[in-house]
Amino acid sequence: MKGKVLSNEKLAKYTSWRVGGPVDRLYIPFDRQDLCDFIKALPVSEPVFWMGLGSNLLVRDGGIRGTVINTKGRLKEMKLAEDGSVYVEVGVPCAHVARFCAEHGLVGAEFLAGIPGTMGGALKMNAGAFGGETWSIVKQVETIDQIGNITLRYPDDFKVSYRSVKNAENIWFLSCNLQLQKGNILESQQKIKALLETRAKTQPTNQPSCGSVFKNPKGDYAARLIEATGLKGYSIGGACVSPKHANFIVNIGNSTAADIEHLIYYVQNKVKEHQGVELQTEVCMVGEHQVETQDIATLPFSEKFGRVAVLMGGSAAERTVSLRSGAAVYDALKRKGVDAIAIDVISSPIDALAGTKVDRVFNIIHGRGGEDGVLQGVLEVMAIPYTGSGVMASALTMDKLRTKLCWQGYGLITPKWFLLQDENDLDACIEKLGFPVIVKPAQEGSSIGMSKANSRDELLKALQVALEYRCDVYAESWVTGKEYTVAVLNNEALPVIRLETPNTFYDYEAKYNATTTQYHCPAGLSQEQEQFIRSLAVTAGKVVGVKGWARVDVFIDETGQYQLIEINTVPGMTDHSLVPMAAKQAGIDFDDLVLRILETSLG
Repeated sequence: MKGKVLSNEKLAKYTSWRVGGPVDRLYIPFDRQDLCDFIKALPVSEPVFWMGLGSNLLVRDGGIRGTVINTKGRLKEMKLAEDGSVYVEVGVPCAHVARFCAEHGLVGAEFLAGIPGTMGGALKMNAGAFGGETWSIVKQVETIDQIGNITLRYPDDFKVSYRSVKNAENIWFLSCNLQLQKGNILESQQKIKALLETRAKTQPTNQPSCGSVFKNPKGDYAARLIEATGLKGYSIGGACVSPKHANFIVNIGNSTAADIEHLIYYVQNKVKEHQGVELQTEVCMVGEHQVETQDIATLPFSEKFGRVAVLMGGSAAERTVSLRSGAAVYDALKRKGVDAIAIDVISSPIDALAGTKVDRVFNIIHGRGGEDGVLQGVLEVMAIPYTGSGVMASALTMDKLRTKLCWQGYGLITPKWFLLQDENDLDACIEKLGFPVIVKPAQEGSSIGMSKANSRDELLKALQVALEYRCDVYAESWVTGKEYTVAVLNNEALPVIRLETPNTFYDYEAKYNATTTQYHCPAGLSQEQEQFIRSLAVTAGKVVGVKGWARVDVFIDETGQYQLIEINTVPGMTDHSLVPMAAKQAGIDFDDLVLRILETSLG
């Protein structure tokens, strides 16, 4: 081999952004034959990435595993072919191609002067500028595959569209022939000069960038949308949205690839939020994120958590409460500097997340669809970390009745119950439980569908109300006593809250709207009682496999008996909610509480 092979070479000096971690092997070919021999000698399993001038490319700080072939200054032959086309190897800068064609009286390639890369990159992505596109002038190309076979191909062999070339997987371009028309040399040169002057006036050509970051949406311009969102000049670390051209992100000094990537996602999020348009990236992002040797607890939140999707809403009965909780969580994350995006999951979480790259999810969807294991299962399949409990614990605890069965099996005390399927079960229920009772849909939260019954007629009416929620329904012995709730965060119980309401029980109205509900924290318990009820809540969560955070509801009845009522694995986070109240008593403000819950996704 006559070419050069460098080990563990940092790629920052090879990219136009001047960022990028190390590659295992960087190969710089001596000539075309040397390149072919090198590829033939590589194991077929070896990952290979081609790089020209390193424009339109973001190499992450962790670098690239495998081999990078760098054609900068190599594969640079350019000549007039016998058939009148222009033969160009992939290492030739596009601007050189534009000038060569003009000098030989060929028109149609002037736009290439505005592309800051090589012909190899232009072929790979159908690069364009000033209204022209690479593949509009391509007659034929040479490609090389993983075992070194060279093949002559034609435009019809590929599926070419705006900034996209498909059917080019596992092959690389070696050269192309450009088919152009005869024209006036002086006019072509003047057009190139005018294009370059326009580029210098409108683009930050004197700062490290990759060229345009985002594709232009159909009928619009990415730069206009970004500028309209007020993001010109916005920066993260050393990366900045260019004040000169909003579709350029420039390295203003000591930027990392992570700074640039986070800024890209931030711009996408803000444009989607304010303009309703999902910008698609034009830049190619490759490599691995850098693994920090420092303690993750010391990292900035933008690096520690990455991009966080706050999933809220859902289609269950608790949708309204979830939207309020989600808005509060989203605002807290933004105040803390987390790169958060709010997503209202109206139907399928798969559809809601489609096309949006996120590093983790803060799940604040209450009730069915968000708290019952369904969303958790989707996120597991998508390999996206999320807050709170896993699939099994979420599915189990969403079902109040089966949760009670688990507690009873462990020896924990919970009120007596009776399964109600229809009117035929009423008499047996009355015989077992007597009156009063409370009737509950087993798979709803926020006290939705719950009613107290003091007679057979009231029991029938309560059953009919609960059955409307299309899940198991059961009656539970009414507990007379004092009601408490305990928030649990990472297997540690927060201060106990005692609830008082003039309503019949702590129903939906008392939880979210009433001003007459009283919350006592400290709860007025003795030190021994406080400690016992906290310990009971932690145990109740462990029995059913709860992780991260939860809220456990407990009664102390008139005899002093502690009775477990239910557990919530995605508790409310509104201004009336209990977990923030308990956290405040423990010295944890709302924003810090939200961060601590988000940290449960790091495991």
